[in-house]
Amino acid sequence: MEEVVLDKPNFFKKILSSKLFYIILGIVVIIAVIILSLLSYSPSPQKYHYQFCGDGTFSGQCSLTKPYLCENQTLIENDSFCGCPDNFQFNGVSCVSKYGNSSKIITFNYTLYGVNNSINFSFFKQVLNYLLSLPQYTIYAINQTPRLSDIKLAKVNNPVQASFLSPLVVKIENVYPNSKDLQAEAAVSMVQNIPYNESGFTDFFGTKVRIGRYPYQVLGEDQGSCEGKSELLAYMLKQMGFGVVLFYFPAEDHEAVGIKCPVEYSYLGTGYCFVETTMPSPISFSEGLYLGDNGVVQRISSTPEIIMVSNGISLSGNLPDYGDAKLLDSLSNQIESSGSLNPLQESQMNGLRKKYNLNY
Repeated sequence: MEEVVLDKPNFFKKILSSKLFYIILGIVVIIAVIILSLLSYSPSPQKYHYQFCGDGTFSGQCSLTKPYLCENQTLIENDSFCGCPDNFQFNGVSCVSKYGNSSKIITFNYTLYGVNNSINFSFFKQVLNYLLSLPQYTIYAINQTPRLSDIKLAKVNNPVQASFLSPLVVKIENVYPNSKDLQAEAAVSMVQNIPYNESGFTDFFGTKVRIGRYPYQVLGEDQGSCEGKSELLAYMLKQMGFGVVLFYFPAEDHEAVGIKCPVEYSYLGTGYCFVETTMPSPISFSEGLYLGDNGVVQRISSTPEIIMVSNGISLSGNLPDYGDAKLLDSLSNQIESSGSLNPLQESQMNGLRKKYNLNY
């Protein structure tokens, strides 16, 4: 029998030159690529865009502040769906208060980075009458002097007052739904621009102290001292969700607000930026200028007591106020030392005056 010898080089050469081989090879490569793609595929998380209002409430949901419903980034009153706030009852149509529904409209002005704005507020005289009937402090034991923090927090946290103050906060949140910084800026400027007026003094267990106004009273009278204006701002910032303290200076009997901020911009390293309420100034301007007795600009020299009002969120680290406060400090010191500014400095000062509605 004749032995058949296979010529291997020629055999493989014929296979490699065959069209069928390349078709099969292509199919194998495609299948391999598909298998590898399936094995390595990791679906990326689906991105959802949620609309929310200025207080953080998601669209279509009721706010914690009754009776507001979040729709299209605006908090609107919806009494029947979201319920009534404390001290109100639903009468089948709307929420009504036992303190009456007769009110007057008061307009408050504020300046936000050089732009003048205003906001309206409905004030109820019956609510103020109720607040003024309350004792402003509590004695816990015989011969015990009331704590300063109790007196101030009682005014800031009064629940009846809160029900009638919340619409003002909501209005600001509706104007700036996407920025907590701008909400704080608007609240600060609004309170700073309320006219300054002392409320008189009284003897408090051997110490001369101001007769304190309730925050609601400051709005109704459209005037206030450092104490009343600071406690009004503290309430508003607290309701906006910020961390807030009160700085009380016993030597001067002066009060200011601290709002939580990056520690490098904070007052005395406390983690809270200084806010003067007696007159307009940038947030974190803490050089001690304030309106004192008879509306005379004075300077703080003492160390404050710190009264905690609320834990909460912080201002961001990129507020223009931080740099503006340093510039204002430099220019103020120049005016105080020499009595004048050079043309460049005067231009800078005029820019700050317009930006923050400064009155000095």
